[in-house]
Amino acid sequence: MRHKLAGLLLFLALPLFAFTGTALAADLFPPGTTGYDLSFPECDIARPPLPFSFAIVGATGGKAFNHNPCLSSEYTWALLSGRQPALYMNLKSPVGTSADQALTGPRGTCQPNDQACLAYNFGYKAAQDALAYATSQRVTASSWWLDIETMSSWSTDTSMNAIVIGAAIDYLKAQGATVGIYSTPSQWAEIAGNYTPGLPVWVTTAPSAALAPTFCPRGFAGGQVQLVQYIVGQYDGNYACTAADRTAVIPSPVLGPPGSLATIASDGDCLNLRAQPGLTGAPRTCLAAGSQVTVLDGSSVSDGFRWQLVSASGTTGWVASNYLHAGAVTPPPPAQGTFAAAPVFGPSGQALVVYNGGTIDQLEAAASTIGATGIWAQDPGGTYRLLIVRGPAFANAAFRSAFPTGFASAVGVSLRR
Repeated sequence: MRHKLAGLLLFLALPLFAFTGTALAADLFPPGTTGYDLSFPECDIARPPLPFSFAIVGATGGKAFNHNPCLSSEYTWALLSGRQPALYMNLKSPVGTSADQALTGPRGTCQPNDQACLAYNFGYKAAQDALAYATSQRVTASSWWLDIETMSSWSTDTSMNAIVIGAAIDYLKAQGATVGIYSTPSQWAEIAGNYTPGLPVWVTTAPSAALAPTFCPRGFAGGQVQLVQYIVGQYDGNYACTAADRTAVIPSPVLGPPGSLATIASDGDCLNLRAQPGLTGAPRTCLAAGSQVTVLDGSSVSDGFRWQLVSASGTTGWVASNYLHAGAVTPPPPAQGTFAAAPVFGPSGQALVVYNGGTIDQLEAAASTIGATGIWAQDPGGTYRLLIVRGPAFANAAFRSAFPTGFASAVGVSLRR
């Protein structure tokens, strides 16, 4: 522990801008090692324990022109790695309470309709503000990352977003920093379109540390993946890619031959069917999770994904093949004790609905939840029986006698409230 403390004191004693240039940056993230990133959400929790090989700290507080209140203390913790920490900043378009920052800047005083001028001033000054705040906290870094995510406010014009990003890059490079991009291939394409600054890439988010190296081939924006983020407990862990990780062959999913079926498995979100293989391919439609596609003869690698040519409902296009499962998937049966759809009660207070099967008690509970007071169901002899929801036992005896085991499968019932 003593050598760690000595290293910390050495770092704190160095001049504020001692770490500049690109030579040192290559050693900040040793390939094959792991580290952490922290920012304002971690201000009030314990810091991750040693050992870790590197650390990245957020200078901003979740958005541009906003500051991480515990930057100084998190940076001091980050120094325990024995390497100079890197910093990151959030970026967005010139909208909201900070929009007036775009009115003046390196492009001069902008006219209200000069979007390019406003975009450049804003991006440049956002980076300037982040660095000025870091300097005020006696925090310095040779490596800065730009956080580019769709959760921030961005223009629908990707060319204007690219100007904002490019301006921030220009400012930080002018201060002697190396600059990288934190994003995902899909978010980058949505925000910045075809803009390719060719900077190192920090990808978010692998499902585990074990799978993080498999994200290393997924470069975008003209840059190679340097870091892959993943979740470890309550912290963000990061893996530094090796050269071998980046050149690993992206495996093909086991799909059937052309003409066979495959199923979309996209974690509940729809999957873009694109005109060309790649994240910049124009979306033709978005396929819901669980939907079926026909596998066609065509496969391609682009933007860190393997793409498969498929057909869906007469539309042909390309999808990221890691979201495909071979064959048709039979959907699970609906849960018993539920209605197939929310009942729609008419002016008379009645509704026809399909009960997915289950016990009488489950039927009564489901009806009670939606405010129904009565249920009619037809017995095997064709007679309609009434169940009074939460009614006395003697009043419901005939209904329960007609259906002693409930309903084994879906059945139509009439509700009243």
